[in-house]
Amino acid sequence: MKGAMEAAEFKRKISAIYDIAHELSEAFQISNCTPDGHLLGAIGKIAAKIVFGLTFNSTLQEHNCTWSDGKSILNIQVRCTARGSIAIRKEPQYLIALEISEAGKIYLLYNGPGKHVWEKIQHQKQNQKYATRNQLRDAQNEADPNSKIPIKQNIFDSRLS
Repeated sequence: MKGAMEAAEFKRKISAIYDIAHELSEAFQISNCTPDGHLLGAIGKIAAKIVFGLTFNSTLQEHNCTWSDGKSILNIQVRCTARGSIAIRKEPQYLIALEISEAGKIYLLYNGPGKHVWEKIQHQKQNQKYATRNQLRDAQNEADPNSKIPIKQNIFDSRLS
């Protein structure tokens, strides 16, 4: 990886982003100055690239990365949250769900086929459906352990087994 940084430095940078957001919040007396949306999503994709060796090149709608074992290619939707739930619009082929804390801690909430999560949330009426931390844990427990994308470099502070 050209220009790659060490995992510990990556996590320090995440913490620094949150520190800056807090400083801006206090300086301008705004209560919702938090890194979310595209920035948090990008941090999640970078973390997933480090951990799983993903590539940012999926052409499948609603997927943002791919993974290959040399024999087959999987399309993956990486979702990241700071608040304990992720949003998805349609069933992903594969899903990696991460949670990032203000201290730069990275937690793996789900790693496996998207169908297990989708089955838990497809009944929701809105187009964008939400999976909570508990739903993701339950889905992870239902997924075949052999269906997980293998970890190349573990930077997680906590991980489902």
